[in-house]
Amino acid sequence: MRNYKSFAVAAFALLTIFFLAPAKLAHAQFPAYLHALSDMRTARAYLEMPVKPGAQDACKHAVKELNHAIDEIAHAARDDGKNPQATPPPQSNGNPNWPIHSAVRLLKEARADIEHGRDIPENKGLRERSLEHIDKALLDLSPFL
Repeated sequence: MRNYKSFAVAAFALLTIFFLAPAKLAHAQFPAYLHALSDMRTARAYLEMPVKPGAQDACKHAVKELNHAIDEIAHAARDDGKNPQATPPPQSNGNPNWPIHSAVRLLKEARADIEHGRDIPENKGLRERSLEHIDKALLDLSPFL
């Protein structure tokens, strides 16, 4: 009789693990906001590098818009149940000799990730506002490409 009880407990534990493990994996399938955060933070670092004198004001304004977008997406990531500090590495490598070009490429990738990320009604437009901030930053940088 004892063997049946221990077998039943072991079977119940295995079934519990079997049903709960896929739930964790399914939740981790939406890393779009985290990828976007990583790309935006790296783009900000490129924009804070020294650039030619005519581009300094545009880069400062783009960084300001980028900070707003980062705040919005970090909030959306927290609402999505993710840790905005635990981001993957950026999706593409940049060139420190071309910081504005590298930043623009990363911002375009971040924008694509945000567009494909899921938006929940509780976010109240965080995704759309972050896209607007990224678009403003890209517009500021477009004359220098």
